[in-house]
Formats: sequence, structure tokens, C-alpha cells
Amino acid sequence: MLKREDIDKIEKKALQHRKMNDLGIESPIGNKIFDIIENQYDSFLLLYPLKSKNIAGFTRKQGEFIQVFINTSFDKGFQNFACAHELYHLIQFQEKEIDSFIVCSNKDISETLDEENIHQEELKANYFAAAFLLPKEIVVERFKKIEELYYFEEDFILEIIKLQYQYEVPFKTILKRLKELEIINEIQYGKLKIYEDNIIEYCKMMDESVYNNIKTLESPDTRKYHTLNVPKTAADVYKNNIISFSKLESIINKYDKKITDFNINKPQIKPISIDFSSFGIGDDDDHDE
Repeated sequence: MLKREDIDKIEKKALQHRKMNDLGIESPIGNKIFDIIENQYDSFLLLYPLKSKNIAGFTRKQGEFIQVFINTSFDKGFQNFACAHELYHLIQFQEKEIDSFIVCSNKDISETLDEENIHQEELKANYFAAAFLLPKEIVVERFKKIEELYYFEEDFILEIIKLQYQYEVPFKTILKRLKELEIINEIQYGKLKIYEDNIIEYCKMMDESVYNNIKTLESPDTRKYHTLNVPKTAADVYKNNIISFSKLESIINKYDKKITDFNINKPQIKPISIDFSSFGIGDDDDHDE
């Protein structure tokens, strides 16, 4: 569990970095977190769906080289949260000017209240991710009317969905944020958490754009991307006769690309024609007994 002093520092750091990126307090980040990591923090981004969900992401720094990886087998909303989590590690590496490599499991990047066996730095990264994606002022302002008016539980759920739609974060991230900011207590958190598996059904009460957006957030996109554009780089290397065609194919297939996407055609293999007569070898018919 984080100390109040740590929480206040993280809230301040998250707000500071939003302002550094001209995001202010109200601007939703959501899926733009990937562009922010790549362009605002001069980092290499690698997005790829792993067969296993044990690894959610990692951040690696070697000198001036910084790489952030996100496993796109997870739901898109979780990917946004995971990327903001990795941003915390990236910032720490930059501020301390240290080379390091942190691999985060699906248990490290947690959006729930279950913080058992999670390292302090991972808890800080989780809190930063929530504060960066969902600024305190926005959440407090949005839900302060809950204290003034009597709301049915269903209306509360729909209010969370609206925030989820606008800020492109997981339902449970908002729920945890409400608990962290003491807008709801632990009992209310437990009651609301049971709705998590039926969010799509509640979205049907809202307009179609909300329904479609939340449905997308709740699904993986299995995106394959690298800042260096690995398939294009491999194609350029092949054109310079540095790698074989089979090697090129094996690389670009990993990114769901085809050789024709790079104006390359499969080389034609011509059969070798050899005249064996000069070796005294002919057809069987030439050797009648």
C-alpha cells in the first residue's frame, strides 16, 4: 500500500507530465498514449500479441535508447493503461539517468484493489497510470453530484461508462480511481465491481457510438507495430542483397505483411540445364545390350 506522501507526489508528477505534453487537465488521452510515448519521449515502441498473457509489457533503457513493449493480446483499454504504466518506468529511467530493464507481468499492471505481492515501484506505476489517464479534478467534478443527489446504482454505472467512453480506460480502472479518491468506499466498490462482466449489456442503454467504442475497448486488437517499421527495413535490406528471400518472408510474415506490399515479387527459380553428353552419360536407351 502506498503512503499518502507517495500518492501526492505521483498525482503531482502525472499532472506535470500532462502539462508538459500540452494535455491540460481535461484532455482525454486514451489510445493517444502510444503516440505520446513514441514522439514526446523519443522512445521506440513495440506492439505485438504474445501467445501468453504472463508478460503485459516492458521498458528498457540502454544509453539514449529506450524501448517500450506492450502485449496486444490484452484488451485495448488495458493496453492504454499498461502503456501509461510503462511511461512511469520510462520517466524514472530518464530522471535517474540509469540503464535498466523492467518486465511487467499481468499481475504487476493491476487495475484492481488487490495489491498483494506487488512491488512498490509497480504500485507507483499503476497509480501514475490512473492519475495520468484520469486526472483527479475530472473524476471528482464528474462524480460530486453523486453526493448531492440520490442515484440509482444503474445510473452510477452509466456515469462510469460515459467516463470510460471519453477517456478510453478500463471500467475497473475508473472504479479503483473512485475508491482511491474516496468517492466510494470499499463496500460500494465491491457492489459495483460485479457489473464489470456485464458492461456491454449496460452500454445498450446508451447511443450506438458509446456501445461500439466500449465494445472495442473490451476486445484485443492484436496489433503488430514497431517504430523502426521492421518489415520495411527488412525489405530495404533484401533489395540490397544482404538477406535472402526466405529470411525476408519470415520477417514480414510476423507483421502480417506480404512481399507485394513492398513492390517485391518472389524470384523465379529456373531449372539448371546441363548437357551430360560430354561426360559420356546418356539415356538408358543409348545402352542397349
